[in-house]
Amino acid sequence: MSVRETTCDVLVIGGGSAGVAVALGAARAGAETRLVERYGFLGGMATAAMVGTVCGLYATGPGGPPRRLNDGVAAEVEQRLGVEPVRRGRTVVLPYDPLAMTRVLDDLVAAEASLSVSLHTTCAAAEGSRERIERVRLVGWRGTEDVAPRVVVDASGDAVVAWHAGLATETPAARQLASAVFVLQGVDSGAVGGARTVAVLRALHDAERAGDLPRGCALAACRASGRPGEVAVKLALDDLDVPDGADELTIAEGAARARIAILGAYLAARVPGFGRAFVSHAAPQIGVRESRRIAGKARLERDDVLGARKRADGVARAAWPIELWEAGEGRARYEYGPDDDWYDVPRGCLEHATCVNLLAAGRCMAASHEAMGSARVIGTCLAVGEAAGRLAAERAR
Repeated sequence: MSVRETTCDVLVIGGGSAGVAVALGAARAGAETRLVERYGFLGGMATAAMVGTVCGLYATGPGGPPRRLNDGVAAEVEQRLGVEPVRRGRTVVLPYDPLAMTRVLDDLVAAEASLSVSLHTTCAAAEGSRERIERVRLVGWRGTEDVAPRVVVDASGDAVVAWHAGLATETPAARQLASAVFVLQGVDSGAVGGARTVAVLRALHDAERAGDLPRGCALAACRASGRPGEVAVKLALDDLDVPDGADELTIAEGAARARIAILGAYLAARVPGFGRAFVSHAAPQIGVRESRRIAGKARLERDDVLGARKRADGVARAAWPIELWEAGEGRARYEYGPDDDWYDVPRGCLEHATCVNLLAAGRCMAASHEAMGSARVIGTCLAVGEAAGRLAAERAR
């Protein structure tokens, strides 16, 4: 079978929040841009893992109205979703429906004449030298294609372009826990919320201690979606390691589905208010919070986040606390920077240390384990991605 050969100014691998923002930033800056996504829809963790809330759009603080940190694509997504932000302690989040997010992203990319999108397409290889990527091989339903881009932006979440090209990457030894999200229908009104949520968690805790539920179910987060009888459940995969290998990810996906079935059945059989409940659907993939990233010219560090460090080469503002989901805890641990302030994400975190035409955005940009616990969230990915797109267009010129 012959391999097609094509070119473009900017090739973006990964159509999650960061990747879409990269593509929009590059196309709007005048670059002929190609966006590649392995699923049949855009959004990445925001849609495939059904995260359900945009974090990182707003400054933190004990009160007051939400204060958005970045304009541009982040503001467009906020406005097009058309929902009101919600305060959760010192943070403010934007709840959303995953299907609505997909439609917003579809509309944004469709409006750009110099941007083309290839769904159901993956990066299978990358060739070049330590200093430059020459070709990226794509595999999709139309066959195999070799693209010779001027600039590549790795927004895959797992730094797959850098890895395929044999370029320097980093995978932390201790990675954040993954999660699985599913939706229950038929739940009684008032079954969750306030004291009822505490009662549900107590029942799950007792069941896990008794051996009736798998590990991690005791801290399943149940939240009413706002639709009658519908509750979304987030399950931390406490004892499942999700490194950067497909085999381990396959095992974790299967184990997550098994746990969803067990937990859904237990809620329906044993917990008041859930007697008529059933699992209507689950996220297409587990939510991976951390994996491989590039070795960058700069590296975002814990002190940058907690010290609200400003940078002359800052490309985006960020203020989400360091949110770490670690084994044995089953829930997030937070560290906050100063209220009503932000830190800058430096340009060097997006630039590969040696390869002049490789940039990164989203959770595969250069950052420490702790700093990634802040910078990986959707709102920050939108802002950083757009900045990476503008930088990619500039380099393509």
